[in-house]
Amino acid sequence: MKTTTTNPQSQNNSMAILAFDISKERLNLAASVAGRLSDHEFANRTPVIEEQLKTWQRRAQMAGHDQVLVVCEPTGCYHEPLLQTARRLGLETAWVSGEAVCKMRAIETNDSGKTDIKDPHVISTLAQMGKTLICRHYDEPYSLLREWHGLYDQADVGVVRAKCLMASQIKALFPDYSFQKDFLYSKSGSALLANYGGNPYRIVRSGKTRFARVMRKHAPRIRQTTLDRLYTEAESSVRNQLSPRLNHIMERRLVQSWEDYLHYEERKEEAREQMELLYQEAGQLDPRLPTAEKGVITTFHLARILAETGPVSDFDSLRKFMRYAGLNIREKQSGTFRGKNKLSKKGRSLLRKALSQIVLPLVKKTGLFGPYYHGKKAQGMSGTKAMAAVMRKFLKLFYGWYKSGGAFDRARVFACESQYGLAA
Repeated sequence: MKTTTTNPQSQNNSMAILAFDISKERLNLAASVAGRLSDHEFANRTPVIEEQLKTWQRRAQMAGHDQVLVVCEPTGCYHEPLLQTARRLGLETAWVSGEAVCKMRAIETNDSGKTDIKDPHVISTLAQMGKTLICRHYDEPYSLLREWHGLYDQADVGVVRAKCLMASQIKALFPDYSFQKDFLYSKSGSALLANYGGNPYRIVRSGKTRFARVMRKHAPRIRQTTLDRLYTEAESSVRNQLSPRLNHIMERRLVQSWEDYLHYEERKEEAREQMELLYQEAGQLDPRLPTAEKGVITTFHLARILAETGPVSDFDSLRKFMRYAGLNIREKQSGTFRGKNKLSKKGRSLLRKALSQIVLPLVKKTGLFGPYYHGKKAQGMSGTKAMAAVMRKFLKLFYGWYKSGGAFDRARVFACESQYGLAA
């Protein structure tokens, strides 16, 4: 263990601050207790952490502190033993943002460098200034929703990747294949891949009559015109005369991508089912949570929002809710200069991704936000900005819907509170 002591810094005497810089193996601590700031280093292991926190808890009590605050930057997973142990021992926990640490480091040290000794001091300064973020700890079902949504997103990324590979590989193996990309994911496409691996050489070797019989056995509703077209395109593709071994490996790559696609689709469906069940469980704990509304949002998409926001009751204003999603507007202005207003994108990126997928079907001309979206575009706004405006509008809708605790009311979507009161 390494220990050094620096000059004391002024702080609120009612709270001792334990500021940590976290890595996979080590924790670097700047402990501010009784007006003294000291540096320490120890292993990032639960027994060691527990022993150290208990020691500092006793020192803080002896020094007359009412509370002990454990504060650090988010690290993905390496902070978990520290924060879980701190909560178990009854200590306060908080975050500081990495951006704040980076900017404060330049102010405090007048140096752009980064070390494991500097960062805990900077984090301690931010904590003393009150520039911390709430460290939210989710109980079930919210914690389970967050994990299942992560699994769903991983599977969704896997599906997209597999589809992209299939599109390129079918064209390399079957050059004259001319069907739309969705054909491979239909029953007819599945039959083609399962029985022939999408390989035109195997199709031609099978013969037109046998090929039609095999395909109809696995896809009874396939059209004769489709069969004729597939066989004709296979005959023209084999003129490229690939070597047998190259042909075999290209078929193998295509089939493996198709199997990956099916595997990830199964994972998505499993995650979807679990999230819908967990949302219903959360609804029993919080009756104000919205229910599915046809043409607006499904239970699954409601679960996706809740998975990223956690308990909506934690947000006492729409402004905080927007900031958490990173959908608050960032302005640039200096003197007479006026920069472009943009989304901050500092919040939950996966929440923004879910919202973009939720509102996509709603911006059709006949959709809930169709007139609003196309009105923005008619005014000269780009499609990307108009979609961002719809996402903000939908998140505001969701927050108001939750706060009201009532049923969905289309009349209130585009009416302000005063207008709605007059109409009532």
